[in-house]
Amino acid sequence: MSTLDLVGARRWLFLGSLGAVLLSLVMLAIPPTLRPGIEFTSGTTTLIQFGAPVTQEDLRDAYTALDHPEARIQSTGPSEFLVRTGELAVPPGGFTVEVAPAADVAPVGPAPVLVLGTVTLGAEDATGEVIVRTAFDNNPCFFSGIAATVPAGTVADVTEVRPDCQAGRAGGTVYRVTVDTSEGHAAGGYILLADTHGFEEPVQEAVDPALLGERTVIDQELRERFGEFVVLEFATVSPVVSKAAVRNAAFAVGFASLFIMAYIVFAFWSMPNAFRYAACAVIALVHDVAIVLGAFSLFGKLFEVEVNLMFVTGLLTVIGFSVHDSIVVFDRIRENVTLAPDAPLRLNVNAALLQTLARSLNTSVTLLFVVLALLLLGGVTIQSFLLVILVGVIAGTYSSVGLAAQLLVAWEEGELARWLTPWRRRPDEEPAAV
Repeated sequence: MSTLDLVGARRWLFLGSLGAVLLSLVMLAIPPTLRPGIEFTSGTTTLIQFGAPVTQEDLRDAYTALDHPEARIQSTGPSEFLVRTGELAVPPGGFTVEVAPAADVAPVGPAPVLVLGTVTLGAEDATGEVIVRTAFDNNPCFFSGIAATVPAGTVADVTEVRPDCQAGRAGGTVYRVTVDTSEGHAAGGYILLADTHGFEEPVQEAVDPALLGERTVIDQELRERFGEFVVLEFATVSPVVSKAAVRNAAFAVGFASLFIMAYIVFAFWSMPNAFRYAACAVIALVHDVAIVLGAFSLFGKLFEVEVNLMFVTGLLTVIGFSVHDSIVVFDRIRENVTLAPDAPLRLNVNAALLQTLARSLNTSVTLLFVVLALLLLGGVTIQSFLLVILVGVIAGTYSSVGLAAQLLVAWEEGELARWLTPWRRRPDEEPAAV
């Protein structure tokens, strides 16, 4: 019974890896290289869901009219859109949205009284004094004593309206009012609607448009055009934060690679040429990262997929997954070398690949099913992360079988030196001495 010779086919596997990397580099060379998200360029992202049907074209026209022609609008569901714009401006001393107080925080001091309007005490032709009553047993429909006596024509604030007092002793709608007395203090009490006139609702103070932040202006305009909507997600990043994000992302990937390389050298220190294991794992890692970057360059050109911090998170996950798969194969190689130290490395590597192949494929296929399910059912906010995992798992599974371990054999047998220095003659090609 013949055994599958994966190591014998390494040249074809190397060609497959080289072709994928070259294709990725070509995609990256075609502008735009990658489509950066707001975390790397500064700007604002808003996920909006409208109650009424709204088209992408109508929403784009609205943002253009609001001086945001650069807005990129992506439909994420029925009347749901992801809108990316430049950073929204808020003038000094201005505001952008009204923040509701937390429901579980008790107010400090007396609770504020909501003024419903103002009313003039006394009938229209009344003269003399008007009596404001107290409530009997805290029931405003039954008057008791005198809370205040004020001249007719006094203007009072209305803080409560009780139309349910028709059947009570009051015999009609009752206002709860607050009035300034002649003694200079405020008094509160109750009075029949029939004993007042000239009710006026409070006038809302106009807000200076110069103090409105752009988000408030945009929300008002969209509500006037399309009706009510819900902001499902809102994020804004300044240029300072975006520069820090780029720097930190680059550091994260670089440091991860260095620490991985150091760990593999330490873990395989007992093996001959331990540095080769680390170098081959990092080469496989770079191979996987290059393919992911090339795929995202293609996705950005075709589907406007952006590179954001979720992409960086996914990339670090792919780096860990790629190295993990390579270490599993390397560990099995170490066991085989320990059991058969006299066997050629190519045989030990081939045996290790066959022993771990089923495990690698089963793990990767299971993970891919989960990622595909999340891509179909999950939200747009984790789309970049899932796409990185999808491409990275495929590339990482291939590199752990067809690249990392294969490079060890090519290095051991001197093939790397011949490929990297093709102008040098091999010892068996030296001309015979005359």
